[in-house]
This record gives sequence, structure tokens and C-alpha cells, in this order.
Amino acid sequence: MKFAVRVAVAALLVIAGGVGLFWVVRHKQQQDTYEVERTDIKPATVRDLLADDDPAAKKPVFDPDLFDSRLFGPADNRWQINQSAALLALDVPDLTPDRDDHLLRLYPDYARAARDLAGRDVNLLPSVNLVGGKAKQFDDGLYAALELHMASNREQGLRSIEVLLRQMMTECGPRTEAYAWIWAALYLGGYITGDEAARRPAGAETFLRSFDARHHESDVVGFYEWSAELKNCFRFLRYLQQDFPGRAGLPDALLRALLKNPSCVEMYQRMLGWYARLTNPLDRVNLLDLAETGDDVREIAHRKGVIASLHFLPYSKSRETELFNRLYPEGLPGAGADLMVDFIKAIRDGKLDLKPGTDSGWYDYQLYALEAFVLPERGAENTKLVLSKKYKLRLIEAFKAMVTKHRETHVRQVGVAGNAAASADRERPAGRLSPRLRVEPNPTYFLRYARSYAFLQKFLVSEVEDLNTLHGARAGGWRGLPLGDELEEMRLLFYGLHLVSCEDIGMKDELLANEVENKDLARALAAKWLKGWQDDPDLSADTRVAVPVYFDFGKTTKFWGTIGVRGIPLDARWQTRPSWRPLPGEGEQPGDWQQMEWHQLDRSRYVILVDEFAEFALKGSTALSRSQFRKICDRATTKEEVLKLLGE
Repeated sequence: MKFAVRVAVAALLVIAGGVGLFWVVRHKQQQDTYEVERTDIKPATVRDLLADDDPAAKKPVFDPDLFDSRLFGPADNRWQINQSAALLALDVPDLTPDRDDHLLRLYPDYARAARDLAGRDVNLLPSVNLVGGKAKQFDDGLYAALELHMASNREQGLRSIEVLLRQMMTECGPRTEAYAWIWAALYLGGYITGDEAARRPAGAETFLRSFDARHHESDVVGFYEWSAELKNCFRFLRYLQQDFPGRAGLPDALLRALLKNPSCVEMYQRMLGWYARLTNPLDRVNLLDLAETGDDVREIAHRKGVIASLHFLPYSKSRETELFNRLYPEGLPGAGADLMVDFIKAIRDGKLDLKPGTDSGWYDYQLYALEAFVLPERGAENTKLVLSKKYKLRLIEAFKAMVTKHRETHVRQVGVAGNAAASADRERPAGRLSPRLRVEPNPTYFLRYARSYAFLQKFLVSEVEDLNTLHGARAGGWRGLPLGDELEEMRLLFYGLHLVSCEDIGMKDELLANEVENKDLARALAAKWLKGWQDDPDLSADTRVAVPVYFDFGKTTKFWGTIGVRGIPLDARWQTRPSWRPLPGEGEQPGDWQQMEWHQLDRSRYVILVDEFAEFALKGSTALSRSQFRKICDRATTKEEVLKLLGE
């Protein structure tokens, strides 16, 4: 289990992404203001931080008006079920290799895993991982479409980063270093025309070679492999994210060109604000910061409270990267450093608050949704669920895998680191009532993720004239619905999953007044998707990704990865009894609620599909594309085999 714990530590780091990875080493000398919090005492493991829930501490209140819309019993003898005061216990039974070998095999996607396991007559329940897998495909496609839109859109009158650079280039002499630097950026983006290529400035080749030599920054990763246009977009924007050694020379020349044209300043500010919201607030010094003072970069960064590094397009900050920079200002103490455990422990100890602030971007909202897996006791459903220690560990694993996937979406922009008798003489149904889950119960996660989409929708509506002129990207093409319509559908889907999950466990929803205009529509959308999830093409997409999280002095690069999908068992049983009453006929008054007898209750046994997480290291400063990583995973069927291949 030591390795599994190590893996757990890793997954949380992944979201900090691109920002911390390269910077941790290159700028370690500039971190002398951080306080080192580590000690020589052996740190607690994830398992040490968790314990079985105490059922006696859970005291849900009975609500006579909160009953399940799904009836129980045969068509001629319907009964209503009220779970408002009932507790549901969740556990993950141990696997036995000789009996459960089918649950140890890894699959590249949810659809293939579901088809194989369905043939074994198991009761498949959509997991939070699977729901997150649906969101991952949409999120990647949305981010890809918005990257292309921001980099170089073709709509009349709209301004983009390409337009910004071209206008700045006109303010520079064609023989200047600044002109060559901008030309190289446009070349990487595929924006240089034939005539411009014939007038290639002398210094451009030096800039291009220098960028290409930094493989951990210039090599294309993530969804940007989907098309040539996205590959160019990645390299174009990553080029702009390179750090300058200081302000003198090229940066000051770029600043002068920027300030000569007010429209350039406006476009530059829009670019900075765009990524501060689409991902997270920026954590480095930008060119406009230089305009306010003649101070050097270090002094400016100290005043702003950001990393002392200067960029045309700075990276975005993340909670994990900031934590790891504090914990490891001089680099990792050794190959066994448990970054994910440090991250999880900081969240559970209250030293790291993931709640979004007023300046937060979409990435903070996504991470906050995942906090529900690390701190289940803070969710509203805590009063309704009794979680075993093993189930809490399963939630930790979900956190590790899903934080890895969210970080990989942002990989280009984020840096690396009752008791009375029922009325009448109605005969009680002969069947036994089991927990009726339609989705792995986590209303808090579903609600917070819905709100992340609501945040993003509000931002994009203010920035993009008509979202429906865009389509989300996918491998080899574009998604079917216009982007604005699909974003609204995803927002309602997650609100609906919250409502369905609440009903499954007998709790009131946590929606604010007027947060969802039509609850019935959202609930119906989610219920329909849950019935037909196995036909969703998003779940046939390869879910295996790897993202760098730490660059250790050029010796090794640490990665977090999701290496495949597999099934795990999930047991749900009644910890305390629900209540029931006969369905009243037309014109009849409802009878009194009464608790069901234990012999009328049963447990439910499910299999849920989860992502297998792993942390691994490769020699040197390197990048790992999706296709490279998946070729390695294709050669194995178990986690042990994948890790062995990665270590070769």
C-alpha cells in the first residue's frame, strides 16, 4: 500500500500543471521568502488520516414531505418511500485475485470496460469518475475551441493574440531583436505568410532553436495533439510563456512597442484577463508590470506577491503548486517524496482552503468540486451517509485521478509542483427494498461542478459575442452541438445529477433560490443520461493521460498519470431504516409514515468503473505526449505491468 499512498500524493499535484513544473528548479533561488514546513518525522499516510464513520454521530431529521418520486411494490399495490431519516452505509469489499481477476484488468476507456463487465452479469453503477470522464471530454473540447478563438479568430472586428503581435511588430524595426522574437512566435503559430517567410529576420532562427531545445515546454502534450491547428496553437502560446532573464533588452523593447499603440495595450490586458479567468489568476510578472516602475523583476514580484519571473504571457497559479513551492524550496528531498499526501494532508488539516475567492478562475472551481472527495465530512450528504475507511480511500483515489485529468486540461496554461399503522388494510409488498442508487452518491461534487460551469458560462458570455458560433473540439474534428448550447446542457446535467443523487439518499437539494430555473428539466436530463450512459460517445474516448508535476534539477521529471479504467465493487446497505406508506388513491389523504422492518430490507451490490492512478518518473527534463503514454499502456493489462514498462 505504500506505493498506492505515494500515488495518492501525486494525483493532487497534477492540477498545478505547467506553472510549477518548469519553474520549481529554474527559479528555486528566488524562493527565499518561503517557510519550509517539512520535518524529519515520518509523514502520515493517507490511510492514517482516515477512519470509519461513527453512525451514532449521524442524526438526520425526518421530513414527512421528502419522499422518493420512485414508488415501490407491484403496479396494483404501490408504496411511497421516505429515506429522510435513514442512513445509508457505503463500503468497498476487498478483492480476491483468483475470484475478482476481471476487476484488476485495465481498459483504455469506460465503454470497453462496461461492455466486458456487463457480460459478467454485474450491476454497473455510474461512478463519479465516469461522470467526470464525460465532463473531461467536453472540458477538453471547450478549452481547445477557446484557445483557437483567443489565439487567432477570423471573425470581422474581433481581436486576438495574433492581431496583438502583428500590431506590435509594426512598431518595431525589421532588424530589431523584438521584431525577430515576434516573427518567431507567429511562425510557430502557422501565421506567417509566404511573403513574410521570404523576409525572415536574421535573429528568428536563434529564438526558434532555443525554444525547441526546451522540450518540457515546446513538445506538444494533452488534447493539443488532436489536430495540426491545435499543435501550432500550443507551440505559439507556450513560446509566449517563456521566461525572460530580466527586464533589460528584449522585454523593455517589447514593452515600448506595446505602449505605442493603445489598442495593443487593450488587447494585451484582455489576453491576461482571459487566462486569469479561463484557468486561474496569473502568478508571474507581465510586461505591463514593468511600465509602472523602473524596478527590477524581483522587486516588482515581491510587491505583487507573485513569482519573480518575467513573461509575455505568464502561467496561472494553482493551490498545489503554491503549496509544493513552500514545502520544497530547494527541490525534492528524494525519490520517495509523497507530494499527493502532502497535498491531501494540507487540505484535511485546514492549512489549504480550496474554496474559490473573488479572483479565482475556472480551475479553482474545478478543484473545489474535487475537495468533496478529500473532505466528505463537510458535504451536506455527510448526515445521510456512513462511509467506511475503505470507501474513503476509494474517494481519495478518485480525487487523485480526477485532479490529474483537470490539470491535464489546463496543461498549457498552468505551471508545474414513523411508527403508526398505515391507513386501510393495504397488503404490504412481498419484495425487499434495497438502496436504489442511480449514480455514486456525492451531491456536493455534482453541485460544485455545476457551479464551475455556471461561473465559466457567465465569464464567456461577457467575453465572446456569440458562443454558438464556436464548436468544441474532439480528436479528428468537432463536437456536434454549438458550444453555447452544449455548455448550458452540461451545466444543467450536473445540476440534475445533484438533484438525482439527493433523491437517491433522501436529502434535500442544496440549490440556492433561483439557481436553477427549471429543476424538473435538469432532473429529467440527468435521469435520461444515467439510463443511457453506455451509449454516450464521450465514454468511448481513451481516458489515459499523463501530466508533469515536478521538474527536479534536470535529473528526473515526475508525472501523474491515469493508466486505465477498471471495476471495483461497491456495497450499499441500510444503516438505519427508511419509512414507507401506501400510495394514496385519488381524493384520499396520505396515511402515516412507518419504519420498514429489517426483514423487508436488503443491500445493493454494485460495480463502479474507476480510473487507476500512478505516479512515475522519467529521466531528464522531458515531456510525454498522450500518444507516447498510451502506446506504453497498450502493452500491459495491469497496473504492475504498466509501472514496470514506465520504469524501463
